[in-house]
Amino acid sequence: MPKLRVVENPITRAIPFKRPTPPTPVGLRCGCGKPAEFEVYENQQPHCRNCAYEAIDSMTFVVVRRIGGYDDAS
Repeated sequence: MPKLRVVENPITRAIPFKRPTPPTPVGLRCGCGKPAEFEVYENQQPHCRNCAYEAIDSMTFVVVRRIGGYDDAS
């Protein structure tokens, strides 16, 4: 019985493809270190409840929305 040999054809050579791993979910943190619950300001900075309420109490208009929910695009 003849030996089988592997013939590598340079035209149809298979190149291994490594699938990209999905990003690991990292909990957003506020600047004070607590877990973030709200997105504050136009650039959607993550803030905890206390820091978000502090931003709301300022005299200027502040955009605040809860992280998550049905319309979360972040």
